[in-house]
Amino acid sequence: MNKKLIKFLVGTLSVGILCYIFYTFIVSPTKNLRPIYVIPSNAIFFLETEKPISTWEKIRTNTIWGHLKKNTYFSELTENANTLDTLFQENQKLLKLLGSRSLLVSAHMYKNNDYDFLFVVDLQKISKFTQLKDYLDKVLSKDYSFSRRTHKNHEIIELLDKKSKETLSITILENLLVASYTASLTEAAINEYQEPVIGRDQHYLDIFKKVGHDDMFRLYIQQQYLDDFAKCYIDTPNESISYISNNLWYSGFSFDLENERILADGYTNFNDTHQTYIEALQKSGLGKHTIASIAPQRTAFYLSLGFDSFERFYDNFQELKKQKPEEFKSYQANISKTEKFLNIDLKEQFIDWMDDEIAFLQLQPTKLGQKNEFAIILKAKDGDDAKEQLHIVLKQIKKKTPVKFRQVTYRGYQINFMAIKGFFRLLLGKFFKDLEKPYFIIIDDYVIFSNHPQTLKNFINDYETKNTLDSSEEFQEFSDHFDSKSNLFAYINMPLFHKNMSSMVSADTRLQLQKNKKYITCFSQIGLQLIASGAIFESKLAAAYRDPKTFSQTLQFTDRPETLLKAKFGPELTPPEVPETSNILLLKMVDEEELIKIQDITPDDLNAKRYTETYKDGSLKISVPLKKGMKHGVYRKYYPNGAINIKGRYKKDRQVGIWKVYDEKGNTLERKRY
Repeated sequence: MNKKLIKFLVGTLSVGILCYIFYTFIVSPTKNLRPIYVIPSNAIFFLETEKPISTWEKIRTNTIWGHLKKNTYFSELTENANTLDTLFQENQKLLKLLGSRSLLVSAHMYKNNDYDFLFVVDLQKISKFTQLKDYLDKVLSKDYSFSRRTHKNHEIIELLDKKSKETLSITILENLLVASYTASLTEAAINEYQEPVIGRDQHYLDIFKKVGHDDMFRLYIQQQYLDDFAKCYIDTPNESISYISNNLWYSGFSFDLENERILADGYTNFNDTHQTYIEALQKSGLGKHTIASIAPQRTAFYLSLGFDSFERFYDNFQELKKQKPEEFKSYQANISKTEKFLNIDLKEQFIDWMDDEIAFLQLQPTKLGQKNEFAIILKAKDGDDAKEQLHIVLKQIKKKTPVKFRQVTYRGYQINFMAIKGFFRLLLGKFFKDLEKPYFIIIDDYVIFSNHPQTLKNFINDYETKNTLDSSEEFQEFSDHFDSKSNLFAYINMPLFHKNMSSMVSADTRLQLQKNKKYITCFSQIGLQLIASGAIFESKLAAAYRDPKTFSQTLQFTDRPETLLKAKFGPELTPPEVPETSNILLLKMVDEEELIKIQDITPDDLNAKRYTETYKDGSLKISVPLKKGMKHGVYRKYYPNGAINIKGRYKKDRQVGIWKVYDEKGNTLERKRY
């Protein structure tokens, strides 16, 4: 063949190929299907970013990730991400040519008590490369085996990992690559592509329009599926989670990452057909969350409800109840019955003196049990007025009920008992259902209720020693991320709350909580705030990171006899176990003066004549007589074998006379006069 002809043909073919590539990748129109249109409608949450490479670069160099990647799960994720990172770094020119890629990851329940993820990548013009699937075959055939099938006329490639035996199902829907390790999710994406739901949901669109797009990534939560999601971790239904699922639509957050902070701003909308607390709050203005000024630093969870006045909130709450006539009629009848029985006016005795905040506190877990380690705090316009009105209620209770109760004074504060079961639930709904027959105290302009008087004594102790949240520099610095006024402010001290979580979750989850404790408690403080803005709530979310090594300090044992340590910390604790502490307090070595220091105790019933405590096997551990709620008489503490451990006498809650500490054989270890 003539050489000129060959050159002509080659040249013509080359130009043709270049023209085809130019037209296909640069000139021709691109179908631009948004990833949200293929996300199955039961998404619990979904995360999206337009900058996956730069976002990953910022994440992988962050202090928080440096700690998390030591966890098995995250280390595997890091290994995979590093492989991708290397690939990206070696193909920078290709990435610039193809442009940035939108990435969306969503979580879905695919069977009872289990969920998995769906991944969607916007391929943009590269999706026009018809040999893309064959290219995947050639590149990945070394580590994967392939199979192909169709679902509703769309081809699905199944990649079986020869090492892990996991199968990744991939399909391409116009410009989107969709993949999941659960085949049913990939199929669900194809179904959604035919009839999109979330992408057309006005509740989602209302939030989507508000959330910015110039950040690292965005997180959307579809609240109605939180209840199902929670079943993966807890055995019994949780009323708080169910309440959220039933009453909120979507939350959307725009995230940024600082070196030791995760910060997010966003929006939340709610179901306004249910007439709930949420809607009543939205209509009632904002309140300051000032209860932190008396909340102990031992607070594990703090939920504040704010409004410009409680009276306005209560009126809105009642108006919403009226929209369900039968329920409202029953509610009014019960209120009238209670007022008539006690001869009181609930508006005058309660509503009129209440101010702009109510808070629910869960405290650091102790032996009291979860139902007794919480408090409800009502902020008063004036503490003296609240005291006067509550005194009227107590006086009427005393007249109308057979309950006998003497006020107990502790460090100058009166502990009172309100013996009306279910009173607060009647007045303010199911949020108060766990407050059965509460004790209460008044500190400044705050009325604090709890089921157990010991909780109130702890409040008093912490307040008097200025050991409150507001006195914590760490809390103050963290709370600066939030506005001073809001409708809802939730705060979690995770190192303290970690123990509370154990009683809420399933046995399997409890094991995982303990195993991964340092990867959970490293987020030392977590906060969420909702502020009404028209028909939705502006939302703020923050999490503070702290090196878990700073949360616990090792108790250094010396050559002292082991019996001294047992006498100090109790026979059930032996080296090298260390009791957990709050506020990062260093544990000090015992000395003789500390040996007889007795734990503060208060009975459930302040009318009781004796306080006793037992070991798990039922054997007696502590016994002491009581008089008007105070320790008064001979105190005895026993070893599990029944031998006396500590013995001494109390008079009106004060140690008096000679106190002795014994070893398990009856030998005197310490003797001290008070």
